[in-house]
Amino acid sequence: MITHWWLNEMPPIPGILRAVFYAGLLVICLVDQPSPLSSAKVIEKTEPEFYTPVGALRLLGIKRVRPRLLTLVARLTVVVWIAAAAGLLQPVTGALTFVGFAFLHAVNAGALGANHSMHSSLYALLCMSFSVSYDFSLDRLLAQHTVWPRLVADDSVLTSGFAPALLLVLLAYTMFAGGVAKVRYGWSGWRDGSALRFYLEQSAPVARWPWISRLVTGSPALCRLAAWGTLVIELGSIAAVFAYEARLPLVLCWVCLHLGILCMMMPAYWAQMWCYLLLLDWPRLVSLVTGGDPGHPAVPAGGAGAVALAGLGCLVVAALLYVLLTESEQWPFTSVPMYSNGTRGADRMALPGRAELHARAVRAARGRHGAWQRAWVDQEYMEDIWVRPADDGAEPRRLFHLLHESGATPPARWSQYAKVVREIAVEDVAAKPADRPEHTPAREYAAARFLREVVPLVRNALPGWERYRALELICRTECGGVVVARAELADRPAEEPVR
Repeated sequence: MITHWWLNEMPPIPGILRAVFYAGLLVICLVDQPSPLSSAKVIEKTEPEFYTPVGALRLLGIKRVRPRLLTLVARLTVVVWIAAAAGLLQPVTGALTFVGFAFLHAVNAGALGANHSMHSSLYALLCMSFSVSYDFSLDRLLAQHTVWPRLVADDSVLTSGFAPALLLVLLAYTMFAGGVAKVRYGWSGWRDGSALRFYLEQSAPVARWPWISRLVTGSPALCRLAAWGTLVIELGSIAAVFAYEARLPLVLCWVCLHLGILCMMMPAYWAQMWCYLLLLDWPRLVSLVTGGDPGHPAVPAGGAGAVALAGLGCLVVAALLYVLLTESEQWPFTSVPMYSNGTRGADRMALPGRAELHARAVRAARGRHGAWQRAWVDQEYMEDIWVRPADDGAEPRRLFHLLHESGATPPARWSQYAKVVREIAVEDVAAKPADRPEHTPAREYAAARFLREVVPLVRNALPGWERYRALELICRTECGGVVVARAELADRPAEEPVR
């Protein structure tokens, strides 16, 4: 029963769809930024101190990859990608395309914060590694005129519907996890529409269709309706796996949701929308136009290959459930937490008390991300690096913004910068005594070590850095900023932290 579902729930991917999908996704990944295929540029713009290699790379002993090697891997990946689109040496070229893209995607993940826009492409290329279609392929053409070998038989389980079924599970999970994150981290804000309104207002300067953004943000009723519509679409996405009749309407709803985000906010989910092509029942859609037979022969559910694919699919489902329940963000999975905070406005954010910092940090260090809010837009930051001026009467400046305003290049993209600062703050506060989160010169904790490493970057990048005295990592609380770490910019004796 289970094996039959994995092999026959979805129609096999025909050769023409394979070629169109691969070609279109390649164009999107070459044009859309930041893309794994442009990982060399991303890494060049990320300072080592702000790069966080994913666990899979750390297990392989890889901490940072040279841009020149990334460029080579990207070019080789494009070559096998084109071969996979043409149906040459299936399924080897499909598998090599996935391996190359996965490596580049993993490298990128350490420099892009919690960005999940290309996860769907990664999942789709993985699934295509298990799909072989000899119609409309160079394999078939060459085999007809030469002794070119076919690497798998015509009746192989790789010619079944396993690939689109696995992708259906992965993409439905991605949408569902986004809804779960909104309920888990910001239910009250999403319930009354204030969270969506907050994010739309912050995105207004970059909205592609400003008039739609103004229309929605100007009406609390529309914000509430749009927020509830988003939750219904995302939480209802899991029905696409079990209900055939609901599949096409749900996929169309996903596309509409992405288009709404595209018009009113910054993210552009072109790649994810393109991957939905593989979820449509094209034989049935074609039959509605031509009047032909939409059916496809069932693949036998017996045999070692069929059992192996079904087992792989069940393992993926188990991994997704684990990721969702544990709030894990371990690559290549994600629980899709972006834009999930129920923020009602920067001036109405509930800041923690000083006495709460340690307990919250300990829970966050154990993976309970709701204990220590993550910033998806700048106004949500709970911790940051401040630059303390040498003039005691001058106001301190936020480091990232100061670098940007001075025309200097920040050490990483803002999303990665915010992620690193948050993780360092959590690690530092969790390691300190519960009643003393402040910086102490007597012992160097994680944040102080980190700031000491950042000092040379600031000296090299910030014009006139001599006008500033120190870097301070500050955690916001209801009673003001708590300085949890400090590092002098100039070579002079350390002073007591300014509070």
